[in-house]
Amino acid sequence: MSNLFRHIPAVDKILMDPEITEASRGIPSLEVTSVVRQFLDELRGEIAVQKVACTKEEIIARLVLELKATKRRKFQPVVNATGVLLHTNLGRAPLPELAIERLQSLGQGYFNLELDLNTGERGSRYASVSRLFNLLLAGEQGQVEKSTNSTCDTVVVNNNAGAVLVALKALTAGQEVIVSRGQLVEIGGGFRVPEVMATSGCHLKEVGTTNRTRLSDYAGAVTEQTKAILLVHPSNYSMIGFTESVPRDKLAQLAGERGLLLIEDIGSGAFHPFEEPLVSSALRHSHIVTYSGDKLFGGPQAGIISGRKDLVDIIKKDPLLRALRIDKLSLIALEAVLELHLGKAYNKLPLWALASVDPEEIRLRAETWQSHVGPGLKGEVVQAESTMGGGSLPGETISSWALALQSSKLSSAELAEWLRRNDPPVMGRIVQDRVLLDPRTVLPSQDQLITSLLQGGVASCS
Repeated sequence: MSNLFRHIPAVDKILMDPEITEASRGIPSLEVTSVVRQFLDELRGEIAVQKVACTKEEIIARLVLELKATKRRKFQPVVNATGVLLHTNLGRAPLPELAIERLQSLGQGYFNLELDLNTGERGSRYASVSRLFNLLLAGEQGQVEKSTNSTCDTVVVNNNAGAVLVALKALTAGQEVIVSRGQLVEIGGGFRVPEVMATSGCHLKEVGTTNRTRLSDYAGAVTEQTKAILLVHPSNYSMIGFTESVPRDKLAQLAGERGLLLIEDIGSGAFHPFEEPLVSSALRHSHIVTYSGDKLFGGPQAGIISGRKDLVDIIKKDPLLRALRIDKLSLIALEAVLELHLGKAYNKLPLWALASVDPEEIRLRAETWQSHVGPGLKGEVVQAESTMGGGSLPGETISSWALALQSSKLSSAELAEWLRRNDPPVMGRIVQDRVLLDPRTVLPSQDQLITSLLQGGVASCS
């Protein structure tokens, strides 16, 4: 058996090999050593089972591939040609240039995260973004004082699931919260509304059926232990057919009559220029509204809680808020995005800019890509539908065009892999055995990357 292992070089010898040195460029030396050791351990196991030796050349070749795979596991730019604007796997909303500039200028040094420069005393990390959110909401409602929430405030946490969790814990722990069975949704990553509610300490009380819930169902479920009604927006699905749900204003009326809170998880949560589900519309009736910062708002990951000031004050005092508080870098980016919204500079928000591109411009870009298709590739410009994605605007699409790619040398799955293994990786989607590349979700500055890749063509299956 020992003879089978004699061709395995020592770790230090492998690390000095020129091919390994080149393949490991950009990877920390300790990480390279770890990859090599782990590979050799697995190789010895293979040899022990298969009773077949491995040459040094084979070992080096396999290690080069392993090191390349290691690089692909690290964060890196990706060309999103999927047609999904808020692609969860690709980081959802791209940040505007202003946010990047702020991150660079403030993130590389110290800044007044929790310091009130006017008094010299400790301040709140939420103060600036809360004030800007309140201004934005007041502007959209034409004065928030005219709504049922006479005084509005906002606090921010790390994501919307956290926002729902801390709001329920602070306001309803130990008491009943009524939810329609049709709204007990599961969001990305396997997190389910009933589980979030259980973690908050409130008691879930289901009413209605999966497809039909009436006002009488809510009214009949209210007891002395009931604290709130939870309204959950179907952000990542839509129901059609024999369905019935209760309008927000009717639930608000019931909540007012019974002395209950109306808490609403609006999910993606839109602001102008996007249309419903508008946060400002929800706040005209709901006491507390939670929504995401990295979806239709076009900012970084964040969970935002807006609503009646006295209720937000209670949430701010809950110990869980600190555990779920938003990171300083996300706050920096969020403040910049808020300023763009307040200035109505929507064209500077990449999400809105991409969503609003005229389909004719998309078609022309796809045709330009098609003109650069190289050997082994065949491309056709076809009509397509882009989607918002990220659990936003389910069932709605945006008219677009795409380059449909095929190859005589590669299957559609192999072609998608070839695109993905490019530097930078290009992500498309497979439709009817063709790989579609949708320019709507490709930044204009990345068009040259696409055309250069296509021009080179494909030689064979990798």
